[in-house]
Amino acid sequence: MELRRDIAEYRAAAEAQADAVRERINAALEVSRRTREEIEQRIASELHTPRVTAAKKAAPARKRTRASTRASAK
Repeated sequence: MELRRDIAEYRAAAEAQADAVRERINAALEVSRRTREEIEQRIASELHTPRVTAAKKAAPARKRTRASTRASAK
């Protein structure tokens, strides 16, 4: 009888731990589902209404160095 009671305690503890793990897994799955839905909604909304980007400024002209002006003068 003593042995059976010890096994039952371990079994109950293992089942409680398994339940806790299942709950955490299900919570993580729910978060990932919501995240995926949000990403899909953002993608769909941006496909229908593309972002307006500001015109890029022209890069400033590079300054000539003495070495390059000498080479072109030769």
